[in-house]
Amino acid sequence: MSEYKGRIERRHGESTPWWPEAERARAGAPNVVIIYMDDMGYSDPGCYGSEIDTPHIDALAGRGQRFTHYTTHPICSPARAALLTGRNGHAVGTGWLSNTNAGFPGYTGEIPLDVPTLAETFRSAGYETMMTGKWHNTPTLDTVPGGPKHNWPTQRGFDNFYGFLEGETHFFFPSRIQQNNQLVAIDAYPQDYYATDDWTDRSIQFIKDLRGSSADKPFFLYLAHNAVHAPLQSKSADRAKYRGRYDEGWTELRAQRFHRQLEMGLVPEGTRLPESDPRVPLWQDTDPADRKLFARHMETYAAMLDCVDQNMGKLVACLDQLGELDNTIIVFTSDNGGTDAGETTGMFNNNRRYMGLPPATVESDRARVDELGGPRSISLYPTGWGEVCNTPFPSFKTYTGAGGRRVSFVVSWPSGLQDQGVIRRQFVHVTDIMPTLLELAGVEALKEVNGKTAQEMHGLSFADVLRSNEPSRRTEQYYECWANRAFYREGWLALSIQKRGEPIVMDNWTLHNLEEDFSEATDVSDRHPDKLAELVDAFDKAAWKNQVYPLDNRDRIQKFSDLSEKQKAAADRPRTFLPGTQTIHRADFLPLVADRSFAMSVRFTSESEDEGVLWALGDPIGGMVLFLEDGELGFHYNGFGEETSLNPVALPAGNHEVTLDYEALGGRQGRARLLVDAVEAVGWTALSPTLAFGIFEGLDVGLDRRGPVSWPLYERHGPFPFTGEIRDVKVVPGKRAKV
Repeated sequence: MSEYKGRIERRHGESTPWWPEAERARAGAPNVVIIYMDDMGYSDPGCYGSEIDTPHIDALAGRGQRFTHYTTHPICSPARAALLTGRNGHAVGTGWLSNTNAGFPGYTGEIPLDVPTLAETFRSAGYETMMTGKWHNTPTLDTVPGGPKHNWPTQRGFDNFYGFLEGETHFFFPSRIQQNNQLVAIDAYPQDYYATDDWTDRSIQFIKDLRGSSADKPFFLYLAHNAVHAPLQSKSADRAKYRGRYDEGWTELRAQRFHRQLEMGLVPEGTRLPESDPRVPLWQDTDPADRKLFARHMETYAAMLDCVDQNMGKLVACLDQLGELDNTIIVFTSDNGGTDAGETTGMFNNNRRYMGLPPATVESDRARVDELGGPRSISLYPTGWGEVCNTPFPSFKTYTGAGGRRVSFVVSWPSGLQDQGVIRRQFVHVTDIMPTLLELAGVEALKEVNGKTAQEMHGLSFADVLRSNEPSRRTEQYYECWANRAFYREGWLALSIQKRGEPIVMDNWTLHNLEEDFSEATDVSDRHPDKLAELVDAFDKAAWKNQVYPLDNRDRIQKFSDLSEKQKAAADRPRTFLPGTQTIHRADFLPLVADRSFAMSVRFTSESEDEGVLWALGDPIGGMVLFLEDGELGFHYNGFGEETSLNPVALPAGNHEVTLDYEALGGRQGRARLLVDAVEAVGWTALSPTLAFGIFEGLDVGLDRRGPVSWPLYERHGPFPFTGEIRDVKVVPGKRAKV
């Protein structure tokens, strides 16, 4: 407590009051807004060569600056950790996705408490701090209601948070929206709900609420979109705008983007467009019967980015109306580049791959083409479109080639930066954003945070690049993701790309001279062996320093399965769930039933007129629901698009216990029977594949909230709350299936 500087006597009239000076930002301090995209490729905004309509992003570039050599970690959690801390992702425990803690210092999935975030730093300087959208920097097992909250957004410096704590979610039916530390109670979303609109509307509300209380307090807003990440879902009106625009196919569209980039001066003359990935056929070599499906994928993607642009327009209009646009620093960029995960033909239900399931056939996806991009699809575009997104670069998200690590970057501050509408070619990295924003805003970096001495910041400010086109202070940077490696130094890049799930090859490096080869199209390692050896050695030193080792090339399912013995034991205990609760988090529930045998019982009382959902697990991606309708007990199983309904069972009024007895048979196959009051009512029926990780929603007791498991049931009744009385739902886990 500071020393009191007034005077206190026995009587008020003889005493002198004193008030300590409140912590305030400096007069005239700029607002700071970061609009962070998800999986958006280098060429996707119109101002980087795209055919997608992005007038507001383009206008931001017109009053700001575009960078051609900005790089990032090539996957979301590390990129976001680096953005928020100014430190390398591995060094702050986030070398891979925050879904799991792998048990190694560089892969804990959470930012250490001795590393200040942008929000903590701006708040200490008198800023209001706000965040909306995606927070993917807390291990999934810690995002449950009963988990530790020390690394949730409001504990890491944000005064207000509205969004979700996962890597992805449904755009029409987000599974869990948090308001600060509380789950927002939502049974059903409005018919016109769309997540991108919601994040922006809430951002604008935060700003207006602040201005209703304080006319001059500056704010830091982190608007973290989950667009344009899978699932690719967009509003029908936005999709209609792009109908037919991609009928020429990815081969021609990639060439057109490259040509525009040359005309814009984004790509140096003489740059070669790299050959297509071997998994990407020429458009003219694809089956004509599939082209409508392929084009629809990219129409959906374009519509998603178009919607982001519309929302940027709303946000900018709000700032302009408040008279604050000129004194607001706005950064627009992406966490990493476009992805190859949709494989050659794309996926209607992308989450099948999280389950280790083979993709559905292109014929089955083709039959549902008119649903693609809507709420029933969980789609991802074919690899050919990911290559278009990353024009002119090869490679993709999760890889350390340019397609994964080089993305578009725009910064604007009309009253603070003289050079507007210019292109900057200096090399900067995601870690450099934090020190740059702090310098521009006149905010000191924190030396202590959470009672601890702050770790060293790795980022280097590029404020002089913005102000006067000075050379970048950054000359080198390491990269690693999923055992893919790279090291950049003064125009040279060493690169090692691995095949996922196969033994790591430690010496398959290539070398690229980026001064002469902007698109990384040519390997010159045989001409410069000494330079390659220098960079490989530099990577190794940086890797040890930043907690990169051990390299881990296991597939997604193996990595997601990292659990401590304590966590495994918790998943083997029976659990009872009560009515009146909000949706049980999937991380709390799925381990009880994931690819294993189990018995799931519900005890309830019903009269002849009662009906509704007894319990529901999952959403349109996959899941199962038990319900009473027209006096009959119904059960529906959505096995990631492979749908089965058990024969309905007439159910008289009274007290009942209904049990789903599920047996996992191995190889992701399973069967189940239905017991009513301990008597078999429906015999063993194949219910495959077994459920596992890829569902967004957890368990609902007494209704089916948000995303419906059974679409026909949802169309008839909405969330369909049960009108009788439910006593409890009990799950008894059984044996895990053999692979």
